[in-house]
Amino acid sequence: MDGPLSDEQRKLVEQSDLPVPPSYKEFVIQFGGAKLYRQGSSYLVQVFNVPTDYQSDDGHVLLHFGRTDLALAYFRESMLVPGEESPVFEWEHEQGLLEAASGFEEWLKARCLEARKLFTKKEWAAIEEGPPPFTEQEQAIVEARRKFRWQVIGIADNGNLMFEVHNGSNMVLPFLFIGVRAKNGKLNGGVWLPVSSIQPGKTCILEQDCYKKWLLPEEVDVFERPDPEPEDRDRYWEFRRLSR
Repeated sequence: MDGPLSDEQRKLVEQSDLPVPPSYKEFVIQFGGAKLYRQGSSYLVQVFNVPTDYQSDDGHVLLHFGRTDLALAYFRESMLVPGEESPVFEWEHEQGLLEAASGFEEWLKARCLEARKLFTKKEWAAIEEGPPPFTEQEQAIVEARRKFRWQVIGIADNGNLMFEVHNGSNMVLPFLFIGVRAKNGKLNGGVWLPVSSIQPGKTCILEQDCYKKWLLPEEVDVFERPDPEPEDRDRYWEFRRLSR
């Protein structure tokens, strides 16, 4: 969770003319944006701190406020009434847009309950116990990845993005994890740049498929991922051993 909004941000939310349901507004004020129940590289329940406009195929204006691992969650703008709750709609690839809950709080509780059931007792016990701290070698990898610099410099003929990557560290890493999302908010993930050929102090040009099956290159937004924490070992391929 991003954490409580600052006093200034709180005032902006409270004074906003957008008549989002009170339960959603209060959640954002208290917790900010939230990514909950991580499983592998995805989060099973997400709530955005700022909803985005989207127009459905049948012409309805929707507010995209969250998602699950399989569905996108919306309020329908025409049904919003100041100070009142509003139904939640979900869009799934197979079924399209359907009403999923009578309000935000009902939707959040139901989706969290469903997500919790996907973890075994052993998996949940491991989560509650917490991961072991980084070793010295792992901490050195965290320090090294901070010193890599990259930028998108173009689009290859095959639709891949072209990256210029500089290794400013004193190590060679197998991969560099960067964030990739759709500018319309429908996709949020990441890719692993194969940087094992880039020696310390060197710069290289790499090509990478950034969801070109689903997104045009112009629809892609790439961004820096935060430093990994011990619970992120499986997601950050920087910790993988170099191939011999």
